Amino acid sequence: MKKIELKKFNEVIYYDECSNGLPIYMWVNERVSSFYATLSVKYGSVDTKFKVKNKKYSVPNGTAHFLEHVKFNEGEDKTAHEYFNKLGSSINAFTTFNYTSYEVYSSNNIKENIEHLLDYVETPYFTKKLVNKESGIIKEEVKMGKNNPSQVLLYALNNIIYHTNNRKYYITGNEEDVASITDEDLKLVYDLFYHTSNMFMVITGNFNPYEVASIIKENQNKKEFNKYLNPIKIYDKEDVSVYKKEEEITGNISIPKVKIAYKIDKKKFKELSDIEILLYTRIILNANFGTTSDLREELLEKELITALSNNASIVDDFVILVVTAETKYPSEIKNIICDKMNNLSINRKLLERKVKTNIADMIYGFDDIEYINTMIQDNILSYNRIVDDLYDILTSLNINTANNVLNIMKSGNSCSIIMRGNEK
Repeated sequence: MKKIELKKFNEVIYYDECSNGLPIYMWVNERVSSFYATLSVKYGSVDTKFKVKNKKYSVPNGTAHFLEHVKFNEGEDKTAHEYFNKLGSSINAFTTFNYTSYEVYSSNNIKENIEHLLDYVETPYFTKKLVNKESGIIKEEVKMGKNNPSQVLLYALNNIIYHTNNRKYYITGNEEDVASITDEDLKLVYDLFYHTSNMFMVITGNFNPYEVASIIKENQNKKEFNKYLNPIKIYDKEDVSVYKKEEEITGNISIPKVKIAYKIDKKKFKELSDIEILLYTRIILNANFGTTSDLREELLEKELITALSNNASIVDDFVILVVTAETKYPSEIKNIICDKMNNLSINRKLLERKVKTNIADMIYGFDDIEYINTMIQDNILSYNRIVDDLYDILTSLNINTANNVLNIMKSGNSCSIIMRGNEK
């Protein structure tokens, strides 16, 4: 077993690996009485096209999410929920654009919980009858999603940012997608992607890491797995331009919302790593639009907004910046935000204060086993490693680079979307 020390935070992540290639990441917090375990698959909603050797495959949008639903079934009239309910444990699962994760949260019976989490996810059970049953349930979920203003706004924004990227489409797929998914589609995806070489496990909380690693390895050694076929995911080429400059939609809201997005070629950031890009862009956005920014305080004081938030993310070859406002004056606020984006600013003192805030947030995060579990998952999926040098990266951020990043942020291709309330 390997110990990964998170430098300057006095925390350790234990790493081990099963003989079948399944990685295990563990973080121990003896101040709590519970544990949180996740088993994640590097397969998400955007992965609808792929190939094995020279043979290409495609599945409908929503297949990853549909498979997540079906995986809880262990037989004709048997579900994983029944087993975990008897243990007094809480289970769930979720699908994102990039991965699917199965989770269990409990305060006891760690052996039984972890073993059954592995067992039900790693045991396929697909029938036409089951698929038909789940199809109706998922269609209702799709309808609920389309009645959720936040979701509608998010996907509407994605539809004007991207030309071909599958983030344009609901993770669930639409009702037609769901209806078209077959048990053969689910079995194909399961056989190709639900393999220990394409999965990883994260356990956080109060437990003995050596004991848990032993439980997982013993469980895996009892099973036979087919050879991993190393499927290659296929994505359409995405242009650096935005698909559409602006859009207006309506939704079931009382106060209009506006989102302004900037799409930037990641190559513009040159020698910066992905984590450095995100740290700089998020700090700069927070400095200009965050909870303590002058602009937010001014707009709130003048009652021009009721909420203002921001986010930066890396999507494939692009850096995406988004500022969101809730306001009765969406057109005017859109112009104010765009003007501020053209006049971003930061100084050394503010940068240093934001760095200290990031470090403090990380320290506070070690009180939350779900937060740390998610952080580990994000590290693996985003950077393919545990970021053990985050403190050093944060403290190495400097004002000269920040100003260079700031100028790059201004150069992004922009688009905006306004959601107004439905007319009565």
